[in-house]
Amino acid sequence: MIEFLPLFPCPVIKIDTKPEFNNIRNDLISFCYSERENTPTGITRSNKGGWHSDILLEEEKFHKYKEFIEKYVTKSLEPYVNPDVKIVPFSYWINISGENARNNEHNHPGSDISGCIWIKSSESSGSFRFTNPNDFTHNPLLKTFNHQTKSKFYFSERYFFKPIEGEMILFPSVMNHCVFENNDDNDRISIAFNLKIYEN
Repeated sequence: MIEFLPLFPCPVIKIDTKPEFNNIRNDLISFCYSERENTPTGITRSNKGGWHSDILLEEEKFHKYKEFIEKYVTKSLEPYVNPDVKIVPFSYWINISGENARNNEHNHPGSDISGCIWIKSSESSGSFRFTNPNDFTHNPLLKTFNHQTKSKFYFSERYFFKPIEGEMILFPSVMNHCVFENNDDNDRISIAFNLKIYEN
């Protein structure tokens, strides 16, 4: 007997918050633009050409959106984590990426789990890309696998997500990722966040 064992995977969770997202979409877009109007310069992190907000964690006007996100984070993680684990958010921020704006490859030091929910996007908004953490050490092997094996076991040098409104992803904060240029003349808007894990 031959067994193919994909050991030590990187856990990534994809969540669709629709149809509930549809009820808050327009309000949430308005909130994001209002934040940019209040602080038009924003801050610079991985963003190139786009707007990155300050941290939103304690803003009263953000709480209802924060609760929405945390509900889906909890719902998606509960089946997989031990009951004595506490997962606590410690930062949220908005990214508004106009035409040709992008986010360079980066990770999130000091955090355990990171996430992103797309608020406004289109087919041309630019893909979100993960880089395989073993890309350097396993590169020849990764290139050797045929398409069927790569698809079945997610073995590849890179993995891409399309930015779809209302969809959220959670991933280990150490995973390198980037967001390609927005090729649409409409903005791409997302809210990203970081979470810490505590064991009781």
